[in-house]
Amino acid sequence: MEEMVMTDAAFAADAAAADAAMQELRLPMVTMRGIQKSYGGKPVLKDINLRVFAGDVLAILGPSGSGKSTLLRCLCHLESIDDGYIGVLGQTYAGEDDIGGVSYVAGEAERQILGHMGMVFQQFNLFPHMTVFENLMLAPVHVKHIPRDEAEATAIAMLRKVGLEEHRDKYPGQLSGGQQQRVAIARALCMHPDIMLFDEPTSALDPELTGEVLRTMRQLADENMTMLVVTHEMPFAHDVANKIMFMADGVVVESGSPEEFFEHPQQERTKAFLQSRL
Repeated sequence: MEEMVMTDAAFAADAAAADAAMQELRLPMVTMRGIQKSYGGKPVLKDINLRVFAGDVLAILGPSGSGKSTLLRCLCHLESIDDGYIGVLGQTYAGEDDIGGVSYVAGEAERQILGHMGMVFQQFNLFPHMTVFENLMLAPVHVKHIPRDEAEATAIAMLRKVGLEEHRDKYPGQLSGGQQQRVAIARALCMHPDIMLFDEPTSALDPELTGEVLRTMRQLADENMTMLVVTHEMPFAHDVANKIMFMADGVVVESGSPEEFFEHPQQERTKAFLQSRL
């Protein structure tokens, strides 16, 4: 009997098909379908679709003005979509309402869904009149009503995670930009999110300070934190993300694995973008 030998390409195809089948059985952490968003009649998001599963690190790449940050802001309801559907952990977060429009859930339902997500912005948004430790304690105690001793233990643990435990009694103005951004990450983690959203977290930093923030994010990825990251940091996207989504002019031009995106881009717009980053 002739022995059947599977080629590398056939094996990779079978593996990809098996992975796709497993993805279908898993509950998406984030689902966005048909997302539309305009400002003053000018479309900025045009039929955006994505699914992110537990442990995924999705890097959202693209030139300035492509809609990347707007997409994240719509996900955490700092902006509102005009059309489409958003689901978080299997729960509808935004979708068609009873009068044919689109609305987000409200009240306790929204608070619960937002509680699954932590957001880190370009600017650190720390309260300058509060110490690092006070910044970390504020939301857990006053928003989530976590007992103070439990919140304190979590704050200490998160500061230790980002390597800043010894700076707990300093004010934000006494820290470098990289340290302030790591405090912002620790503050988000104190709310025990299932999903972390990063909107250009290193764009406001000097190049020498970028590395310490990216190391913290790499650590979170190694711990299987689900992350959506808008970034211009190509090495981070290549080495840490397992999914790439490239946007331009409000549309998803190309998406796939880092290997597919960086080594075998399909679209001319993608190739031009990558060449501009070399």
